[in-house]
Amino acid sequence: MSHCSHCGGPVGGSGLAGRPWPGRAAAAYCCYGCLSLGEADRQRDAAPRPGMALGMRLAAALLVVGQSMIFGLALNLHDDVPADVRRVVQSLMLGATAVVFALLGGPLVRAAWAELRHGRVTLEALFVVTGLGATAASVQAHVTGRGAVYFEVVSILLVVWTLGKLVGARARAAALAGAHAWAGQLATARVVDAAGRSRAVPAADVLPGDVVEVSPGETVPVDGVVVAGVGYVSEAPVSGEPFAVVRRPGDRVLAGVASHDATFRVEATAAGTARQVDRLLAAVAAARDIPLSLQHRADRLSAAFVPLVVAVAALTFGYWAVLTPLGWEAALFRAMSVLLVACPCVLGLATPVVVWTVLGRLAERGLVVRSGDAVERLAAVDVVLLDKTGTLTDEQFSLVDVETACAGEARAELLGWVAAVEERSKHPVAAAFARLPQAEVRVERLTAVPGCGVEADVVANGVARTLRVGRPGWVAGEGGEGLRPTWLTPHDESQFHHRVAVSVDGELAAVAVVAERLRDSAADALAAFDRLALPVEVLTGDTAARAAALGLPAAHGGLLPADKLARINTLAAAGRRPLMVGDGINDAAALAAAHAGVALASGTDLAVAAADATLYHGDLRVLPWAVELCRAGVRAVRRGLAAAVAYNAVGVALAAAGLLHPVAAVLLMVLSSVTMVVFAGRVGVRPDCGGNREVVCGVGRGVVHGAAVALQGLLFALLTGATPAVAGATVAAAVVLGGLLAAWWVRRPALAHGADMAFGMLTVGNLGMLAGWFADAGFAPLACARCCTGAEPGMWFGMLVAANAAMLWLGRRPLPGGDHAAAMFGGGNVGMLVGMAAGGRLAAAAEVTPLAGAVAVALAGMTVGMVGGMLAGTWLAERLVGAARRHAASR
Repeated sequence: MSHCSHCGGPVGGSGLAGRPWPGRAAAAYCCYGCLSLGEADRQRDAAPRPGMALGMRLAAALLVVGQSMIFGLALNLHDDVPADVRRVVQSLMLGATAVVFALLGGPLVRAAWAELRHGRVTLEALFVVTGLGATAASVQAHVTGRGAVYFEVVSILLVVWTLGKLVGARARAAALAGAHAWAGQLATARVVDAAGRSRAVPAADVLPGDVVEVSPGETVPVDGVVVAGVGYVSEAPVSGEPFAVVRRPGDRVLAGVASHDATFRVEATAAGTARQVDRLLAAVAAARDIPLSLQHRADRLSAAFVPLVVAVAALTFGYWAVLTPLGWEAALFRAMSVLLVACPCVLGLATPVVVWTVLGRLAERGLVVRSGDAVERLAAVDVVLLDKTGTLTDEQFSLVDVETACAGEARAELLGWVAAVEERSKHPVAAAFARLPQAEVRVERLTAVPGCGVEADVVANGVARTLRVGRPGWVAGEGGEGLRPTWLTPHDESQFHHRVAVSVDGELAAVAVVAERLRDSAADALAAFDRLALPVEVLTGDTAARAAALGLPAAHGGLLPADKLARINTLAAAGRRPLMVGDGINDAAALAAAHAGVALASGTDLAVAAADATLYHGDLRVLPWAVELCRAGVRAVRRGLAAAVAYNAVGVALAAAGLLHPVAAVLLMVLSSVTMVVFAGRVGVRPDCGGNREVVCGVGRGVVHGAAVALQGLLFALLTGATPAVAGATVAAAVVLGGLLAAWWVRRPALAHGADMAFGMLTVGNLGMLAGWFADAGFAPLACARCCTGAEPGMWFGMLVAANAAMLWLGRRPLPGGDHAAAMFGGGNVGMLVGMAAGGRLAAAAEVTPLAGAVAVALAGMTVGMVGGMLAGTWLAERLVGAARRHAASR
């Protein structure tokens, strides 16, 4: 699969080809936005004197479009313009449209033509056809002198479409770049030579054995071992550990660790191209090419959607051109609206952005999945199976206690000898003793006896002694297995893995008890799985009693690899979707058979190869977080597909009915695309910011509420056809009112949810209703004082979209779930529609004569009805849902 030359994402089909530059082949792009951005970059790199940058072209086009809009609005609002003046102005507008097309239209036409040559009719082709039709109709009206001219509409559509596609392309590139954040920070390293001089080199040139210097505030660019320096480092990027830890000579560090307060010298243990972060990034790059199965559904939906939209547009044109007296010009513009509002790019763009965002966020926490499809499988798991040894427990054992035959200084000296000997052993149990304080002793011989322990000759204070450390039966001979500390009862012994005996010159000198130790993150991870309603089972080859003694739930002990696989198969046969987490060879079969498998990178290669994902550190808290993130990602994809289908269905219906101007259609299309991309990129970011960020988030939402009130003043002035002076005063008053309301709302962090809902209706919900009202009026002042009953389609559509957006994202506190959320989005929406219609009819019955007064009364009536209906509908639906649940539970 090829990749986009701009954003790096996968290119479907043949993609979009750029132009060949001198010495370079044509680049391949995944979408029109990437084509525009990528070709601009290549032109800047290839041309000795680069042409106008894309941003400058957009700015110039916006300037031209602004002038065209002013002249076009003047011509369309005044019928008394002399014919000669009208013709000259229209000619200037035609020239302005040609300029905008020259600035922005080239990549669009090339993209449409490239797809048409392969037999694919994409939205780019539909847009080109629509623009050509609008231009032809306007030229015909310009030449004949009959009908309206909308040259500026074509220019506006070009600008808005280009801007929307570029925003989408940049959002996608940003989502992919998130997984590569480390790569940019770790691109160079300062290598120190034998004379102590440092020089900057690319990190890829670093070889094992090279010494790299890292100053305070810098990031370690290589995997290696600290050879000089003691200080605090942050390992959050590579291990997820939130607190700074101390690292000193002999400690291992990974690329991505940041130094807080010390200058370190690190000896590289891996080449600059074989770092753990490089393997992680390579895995992320491979995973993004295998999308969710939901993406295939979105692609199929998009493929069926375009022909359907073309058919609806053709029927719309035929109906308005043949069966109504409006003529073919009006029919053409209604068909244009159908094509422009139905943008399937949401279906094809939001889903991959969600996948890439989830992959990037997982990688940032050290969990790398092998395919995008694993995201969907992680989201679907309903039971968790955990290996114990090496997964829930640390790789190293902990020393519980040592009982010695001597006391005082002699005891300390003996333990120092044991520590010195065990430090040279590679056995996992030896690490527990190596952490004891060491004595002044020279180890002259060390022999490892497989299955028994180690034997060493040590010289302390000039005296040579022979030490044995290992299994009691080997150290002390027959009867040694019965040795145990006096405080250890047979019942307590079941929780310990090993008793270790120590002899000096053949005499038993000490008995130690070594136990497994749960990882620090294990308890939090188990609690988080419980909060997610995921039952946990522990599968171990050890005894169930030892697992239970560690506080582990539902432990199955004494299992062979085949037994673990059988447990997975049993759960799968029962319709469950198990998540298996392990690290050993004995876990490989279960990891491969599970619905989703996660292996620890510290485990065996076979386990890592069999799993769907690899955890590159030992913080198990990442696992429940990852499940929750993947669930949020899949929900976002499904919600996005449903919203796209609903939006397009409503938009196409309004456009076919003649209730949507082409400019409004393309603005809604771009707004929907950008909104979907932005919210898709925020998957996993909780709306309740918490901590100090709560203040920032609250202020940000408050600004949105205040801006919504200010815009209501502008729409009110447009609806009533107010004079410039009155309109200015109205907008100024709305701005002041919006600021006061926003300040009041920000200062109420504990605002009751019902009051918060009502506030959102008064601000954002009302703005949507007024915008729909203005659309229903044909984007012109109202013609009469009693022409609104609260049941117009545009008004309903605008109110529902804005009100639900306010409830979802602009609340003072997180949205309550359960029955309340279902009731609010169900009964609350029905109540809003009924209440708004009732309030509008009651206001119309008041028969207020002045237009401004009639609009104000109608607005007040519909607002009261909308808010009251929403609260009443939510209250009633919540109780009906609760009663239905209780009835079902009692049966």
